[in-house]
Amino acid sequence: MNKKMKDYTNEEFSKLSDKEKSKLFEIEREESAKELLHFEKVIYPNYGFDEKVKFWSGELHQSMRWLVEDGEDPYVIFTPEWYKSTKDFEPELDKIMEEVFSKYWGTGADWSKEEYFKRILSK
Repeated sequence: MNKKMKDYTNEEFSKLSDKEKSKLFEIEREESAKELLHFEKVIYPNYGFDEKVKFWSGELHQSMRWLVEDGEDPYVIFTPEWYKSTKDFEPELDKIMEEVFSKYWGTGADWSKEEYFKRILSK
């Protein structure tokens, strides 16, 4: 029986050898990579514009909130490199982010459009 990491209790997991733990982590990485590829190649391309706006609004908001909760700068994720790679993946990123800021982030999330642009255009 091939158990996944989620199938182990903390106690069971702690009793595994380093080799067994390493194998489980490798399986998790491979599955995550497959899921990401499936999302990028199959699911996301079938999203309509509004679904893409909601996706980016939710994903980026969650990432920024986690950074705040960790005492970090929430805008650290926005770099010129991030912008370029994300724009390569999603050519309509600028249009999408305009909607994100006007529909979702201007309604209490308090994320700064100016700070976003400052970070992606810096250097």
